[in-house]
Formats: sequence, C-alpha cells, structure tokens
Amino acid sequence: MRHARALVGATLAEIADGLGMPVPAGARRTKGWSGQVIERELGAGGGQGPDFAALGIELKSVPVSSALVPLESTAVCHIDPTSIAGESWATSYVRTKLASVLFVALEIPEGARSVGERRVALVRLWHPSPDQEAALRADFELFVRDYFRKGRAADITGHLGKVLQVRPKARNARDLRDAYDPDGRPVRLGKCGFYLRPAFVGGILAATENAEAREDAGDG
Repeated sequence: MRHARALVGATLAEIADGLGMPVPAGARRTKGWSGQVIERELGAGGGQGPDFAALGIELKSVPVSSALVPLESTAVCHIDPTSIAGESWATSYVRTKLASVLFVALEIPEGARSVGERRVALVRLWHPSPDQEAALRADFELFVRDYFRKGRAADITGHLGKVLQVRPKARNARDLRDAYDPDGRPVRLGKCGFYLRPAFVGGILAATENAEAREDAGDG
C-alpha cells in the first residue's frame, strides 16, 4: 500500500518511463495498457487467481473524471456459460475476485490525447461490506437462477443487475463459448463477463476520499 500510495500524482507516462515501457500513441489499441503499467509497477502476477496471489488481492484500474466519477464499468472476470449454471455465490469465481480489491483511480485530464496523460488520483484497498456483498450476491443469483440455468443467457442485457452487470467481452463475432438454449440444446454464445457498475465503484472511491479528508482534518 505504501508503494501504491506513492504513485498518487504520477502520470502513466512517468510510471511507464521508469519501467522502460513505450507509451501507445493516440487513443486506439490502448485498452488494457493502463492496467498493465500499474501491474508491472506494483509487481502483480498473471494467471487465473488474484493479481497479488500471495496476498489474495485483485488489482483494478479505473478511469475517472476530475471528480473521481468512474467513466466506464469495471471488468471483474469472464463467464463460462455452462459451468456457472452449477455455481453458488459462495463458490463463485466472481466472489473470489471481489473478496479483496486494490482500486487505482486514473484521472483522465480534459482534452487528453494520450493514455500516458492519465494520472493516478487515488488508491484504495477494498473489502465488501456486508451490505455490498449482499447486493453483489443478489445480482449474481439473478443471472444464474433466471438466465444461465434456464438457457436464457442470450436474453441478458446491460439493464439487468443493480451493482453487477453481465456484458459482452468478445473480440469479434467469432469469439464464442459453449452454452445451452431453453430446451437444453447446445448453442454458441458470444464471450461475456461480469462487470461492476460505475456508480458502485464510484461509491467505493468516494468513501475513500471522504475518509482521507477526515484524517487530514484530524491532523490539522
């Protein structure tokens, strides 16, 4: 956490320069680069488990406005349409991924022309409160009970879920996964995954900012 907090105020270009990583030009093909820079700087690993496997901590970089409002949903993990039908919240991969998360808010300056101009604005190590986990569980169970188990995954839209969404993650129309239709017949569906809604993550970041403000006031 000391390492992560020391990054606050630095731009991604400055961090990347220290790592010897080139900064992509323009805004195209930069998706994922921001997270890669932070991962390498903090020593996060790869694989299917948490980014910091020994600590059980997942790392999520979040593009935000100057007011720390998330500008997009936050990806959590991929979904296997067949295996998830047999999962419960307690045993789910998404619950494991969200058990402990280091959020790194990356402010995008107005008029920014390069991903390297993004600045680390705030970091927070978050664990779901009982109320937050209850909300996540309710959404997860909605998707599993009413859609994946009934072969209705194709009917899922971005409007479903209060804090957790299911959204496409396919690179193209050929990026498909095995699934079943309502009659139990094998079908192929576009790759999808779980995402946290921007308002949910925004509440987490706002709580962090308010806590730090109270600490500063106390020091004064």
